[in-house]
Amino acid sequence: MKVEISDVGSTQKEMKVVVPRQEVNKVTDDIYRDISQKVMIRGFRKGKAPRHIIRMYYSDYIQNELSKKLVQDKFEQAAKEQDLLVVSMPEITNDPPKEDEDFTFTAKFDVKPEVKLQKYTEFSLKKPRIEVEDGNIEDVVTRLQETYATIKDVDDPEYVVKEKDYVIVDVTAEDHPNLNRSKMTVEAGARSALPGLDQAALGMKVGEEKAITIEFPEAHFLEEMRGKSAQVTMKVVSIKSRELPALDDEFAKKVRPDVGSMDELKEAIRKDLLERLEVDSRNHLERQIRDELIKANPFDVPESMIRFQAAMMIQGMSQRLSAQGYKMEDLYPDTASLKEETLASAESMVRTSLVLEAIAKEQGYEATEEELDQELQKLAERYNMSAETVRKGMEERGGLEEIRFGIVEKKVYNYIIDNSQVEEVGRIEENSDDTSADRS
Repeated sequence: MKVEISDVGSTQKEMKVVVPRQEVNKVTDDIYRDISQKVMIRGFRKGKAPRHIIRMYYSDYIQNELSKKLVQDKFEQAAKEQDLLVVSMPEITNDPPKEDEDFTFTAKFDVKPEVKLQKYTEFSLKKPRIEVEDGNIEDVVTRLQETYATIKDVDDPEYVVKEKDYVIVDVTAEDHPNLNRSKMTVEAGARSALPGLDQAALGMKVGEEKAITIEFPEAHFLEEMRGKSAQVTMKVVSIKSRELPALDDEFAKKVRPDVGSMDELKEAIRKDLLERLEVDSRNHLERQIRDELIKANPFDVPESMIRFQAAMMIQGMSQRLSAQGYKMEDLYPDTASLKEETLASAESMVRTSLVLEAIAKEQGYEATEEELDQELQKLAERYNMSAETVRKGMEERGGLEEIRFGIVEKKVYNYIIDNSQVEEVGRIEENSDDTSADRS
């Protein structure tokens, strides 16, 4: 087999392959033999029909199979022999193969880019200070108290809606029937799916109606209402109030069976917050590193790799939404726009992954079997499964390599942090947009 490689672009190659007629004839013989043994041809026992008879009935199939097998097998063989990391489906150009003749085809394809590292140390990084104040703990306790509140129907017709009450309302909009809602639940004083209803409900009674103007933001999930306003009428159907539990030791044990008092609960909360802030701080550092690596190490990336990553991201988003009971098309009706919007994030992920991989190779970082076992054990404890079950599941899904790369990735990040200037700055506010982005 003769192979010629030429560069089409920085990440694209063209390969011309000439398959000798001897190999063409061998593949042809295999196809005829396979047909003869699998099909019945009138007048002949299975496996005994001559080639010209088989050709009479199956000429198109033979031609297609011959072309497919020669191209597929020989392309993979040639790519392996030439040590090419193909990252796209090849564009094949060829004439129909013929018996007793050499077969030639041309393949154009993207290859994994070579990353020439220029800089990956001595960055100026900022590390958020990690600290938990008493107020942060009290906020968590308050949220827990609200979570464990008892919801009761309000029977008093004179009861006035206050913050955090659940208000069941009917909404009508003459000019926008798509906004009509029956028995919609609104948490008074909290964010509502229809902006403003939560605030308008405050001070209302059962049976009371109120006309309000809804101002829809540009980012609202109802695409047809983005940036628009609408007049609606809201009527209170019923009210449910929340009765908060007492903050005592019994409450603490109910929330966390592993504690025995409110003091122990607060200490456990402090520990949880510190662990979360540690993760947030680390994520904040890693995000800075990713940005610096991309800026300091430019290289061309095939569009096919970016679009594949974007498709994987959208698929993952769809699966997560489905698990929560939502449909992708309901929240993101314009799938084409979503794909385009995802491309920038996908490109960043691809670039980062390639740079980290190059650094790991240069530094000689690998994931040991012991480290892999430790990570699998962590997953097993998280999901209350055996490590053997987790490993088997990962092997079936091809997830072990992802875990290995995660281990190596952590080593690379640690190396960069250890060899950069890290300045401690103000603390990360718990659940801030910044830290949420880091965790995603």
